[in-house]
Amino acid sequence: DWYKVIAAALGVIAKIPHVVIVGGSTNEEKNKIAAMIFEALEPRLAEEIKECALNTNASLLSTLHSNLSKDQQSRLLSLLLERLRNDTTRLASIKALTVVSTTAEPQQNSELLDMSSVLADLVGELASLLRQQNRGLKQNAMMALNVLIQNHGSDEATLNEQFDRVLVELAPLVSDADLHICHLSLLVAKSILTVSSSCGNSVTTNVLPTCITLAKSSLLQNPALDSLLAFLEQIVLGNAMEFNELMSMLQQMTDTGSAKKHTVSNVAKCMAVITAATTDEYRNGVLSDLVGSLKNTKGDAKERQLAFLVSGDLGRRVDLGKTESVATKLRDSYLQAFKSSSEEIKHAAAYALGCAASGSISTFLPVILETLGSGGDSEKYLILSSLRELIRCQHEDGKDDVVGRIEAIMPYLIKHCSDQDEGVRTMIAECLGSLTVLRPVVVLPELEKLVNEHVKKAGEADNLVLTTVATAIKIAIGGKVDPSALSPYMASFLKLLQEEDLVVRNASLLFVYSAVHHAPQLVVPLMQEQILPVLYELTKLTLKRVVDLGPFKHTVDDALPLRKSSLSIFATALEKCPSSLDIPFFMPLLAKLCQDVEDVQLQAHQVVISCCQRHPKHTLVALEFFVEPLTKTLNRKIGQKTGTELERSNEWTKSALRVAVHLNRLDGARSVVRFAKFMDVARENPSFKSMFESVENER
Repeated sequence: DWYKVIAAALGVIAKIPHVVIVGGSTNEEKNKIAAMIFEALEPRLAEEIKECALNTNASLLSTLHSNLSKDQQSRLLSLLLERLRNDTTRLASIKALTVVSTTAEPQQNSELLDMSSVLADLVGELASLLRQQNRGLKQNAMMALNVLIQNHGSDEATLNEQFDRVLVELAPLVSDADLHICHLSLLVAKSILTVSSSCGNSVTTNVLPTCITLAKSSLLQNPALDSLLAFLEQIVLGNAMEFNELMSMLQQMTDTGSAKKHTVSNVAKCMAVITAATTDEYRNGVLSDLVGSLKNTKGDAKERQLAFLVSGDLGRRVDLGKTESVATKLRDSYLQAFKSSSEEIKHAAAYALGCAASGSISTFLPVILETLGSGGDSEKYLILSSLRELIRCQHEDGKDDVVGRIEAIMPYLIKHCSDQDEGVRTMIAECLGSLTVLRPVVVLPELEKLVNEHVKKAGEADNLVLTTVATAIKIAIGGKVDPSALSPYMASFLKLLQEEDLVVRNASLLFVYSAVHHAPQLVVPLMQEQILPVLYELTKLTLKRVVDLGPFKHTVDDALPLRKSSLSIFATALEKCPSSLDIPFFMPLLAKLCQDVEDVQLQAHQVVISCCQRHPKHTLVALEFFVEPLTKTLNRKIGQKTGTELERSNEWTKSALRVAVHLNRLDGARSVVRFAKFMDVARENPSFKSMFESVENER
C-alpha cells in the first residue's frame, strides 16, 4: 500500500510542471515549485518506485529545467543515466529520456536543457541497446536517439566517436526484414548526417551499402521508403559523397535484366530525389541523359522505363517547365510512348506525365487536356491515369495548383462519363472523386446536374453516367471529403437507389456503404425515407436465370451482389449509427437471409452475432425466426466432398453453430420452446459435437 500511495503521488506531481506553465505562474513561483519537486523526487529515483519517479523526472526536466540550478539538473540527468544502465528500469528510462530530449514547450520561451554532462554517455548507452533482440527496446532506443541527436547533437567534437558507433550498429538494421525498425534506423542516420557533416565518411561506409541493397527490395514502401529518400537526399545536401558516384551505385541496381517492376520504381525515386538535391550542373546533365534515353525508342525497355519514372519523379520535385527545350522534348517522348507495344513503357510514361505536371502544371496540364479532348480511344485511359496521378501528387504534396484549374478540367471528364470502356469510366470516377475532395463547392453541383439529367432514363449511356457518378461519390467519401459540403447533395445522389439498372443500383449501394462507414452523419437524416425502404426491398430480391454453357447449365442470380451490398450496409450501420435502424422490422429479413446462398448466409451470421451483443432484447423477441434457417443449414446434404470443399462446408456449419451458441446465451433464450428444442437436438447430434465444443470455447 505504501508503494501504491507514493506511486500515485508521483503521478500527480508529474502533471504539475505542465499545469504551472499553462497557468501562467510567475518565475518566482516556478522556481519554488521546481525546488519542491526536486526535493521530493531526488531520493525516490534511488528507491523501488522507479518508473513513476522517472516520469516525474522527465516532466520536471522537460518543462521547468530553467528553474532548476545547474547542480540540480546535473543530478537528475546523472540519475537518469544510472537508471538507463539498469535492466529493470531501462525501458522507462528511455521513454523518459525521449521526453527530456524534446524541445522546450513554446509557452516557456526558454532555452534547451543543457545535457552536455551526460550526452556522450547517453548516446553510447543507447547505441549498445541497438544490438538487443527485444524489438520494443530497440524501437524506443532509436526514437530516443533520433530526438536526442536532433536537439542536442550539434557538439561534433564530443559526439563524433559515439556517432560512428551508432552508425556501425544501425547498418545491419537497415533491411527489409523489419521495415519499421529500418525506417527508424534511417531517421537516426539522417539526423546524424544533418548535425555532423564530418560523419559523412562513416555514413557512406557503414549505412549506405545496406541502403543501396534495400533500394532494390520489392518489399520497400511507405515510411521506410520515405526515410530512405530523405537519407539519400541528406547525403547529397551534406556532400557526404560525390553525386556521380552515388548515381552510379543506384543505376547498377537496375542493370540486371531481372530487376522487378517495384525495384525499378523505387530506384527511380531514389535517383530523382538525389538529382533534385544536387547542383544545377549535375541536374542538367541527368536531364540530358534522360532525354537521350527516351528518344532512343529502340533502346533497352528497362532502361527506358527507368528513364520515364526518373523524369516523372524529378518533375514532381523540380519545375521542368523552367527549361523549355527539356519540357518540350519530355512532353513529346511521353505522348509518343503511349503508342508503344510495351505496356510497362506506356504506364511509366503516363505516370511520368502526371508527376511532371504536378511540378509544372502550366506546362503539362494543357497537353493532358488537349490529348484527352482529341486523342484516340487507345490513349484515353493512359492520359486519364496521368491526370489522376497529377491530382494525387498535388494532394499528397499539399499543393493547390490544380484547384484553380478544376473548371477547365471538368468538361473533359464529364464528356467521357459514358465511355464504353469500363477502365476509362473508372479513371473518370477516380479523377472526379479526388477533385471533389479538393474542391467540393465546384465539383458537387456538376455531379448533381449529371444525376438530374440522366436519372429515370433507360438509355445505356444514361446508366453509364450514373454509375460513374456513384463511383465518384464513393471515392470522394473514402477520400475524406468535407461532410458539410456533401450533405446538401446527398438527397439527389440517393435517387440512384431507385434506378432499375442493376449496375447503377449496386454502385449507389457501395457509395451508401462508404458513407455509413466513413461519415454516417451524411446518411442518418435520410435513412428512414430514402435508404431503408430500398434495402428492405433488395434483401428480398432474386433475379435468377439459367445460362446454357453447352455440356451443362448454370444458374446465375443477378441480384446476389445487391443483397450482399445491402447486408453490408446493415452490418456497418449497426456499429456506426444503430439509432437510425428499425431493428424489430429488420429481424425477420435477417432471418430470411440466413437461408440464402452460402456467401450471404456467412455474412448474415456475423450480423446476427452482432445483434446478440448490441441489441439482445430485440434479438430475443425474434428468436423463433432463426430456428428454421439454422436447422436447414445444419441438415443440408454435404455429399462426397474432400479437401478445400470439405473445409469450406465445415466452416459453413461451424458458422451456423456459432450463431446458435450466441443466441442460446441470451437471457431467456431457453424459455423459447422451439429454440430450446432445436438446441437440444443439435447438441445430441454426434456430427456436431466437436464443432460445438470448439465454438463454445471461442472468446
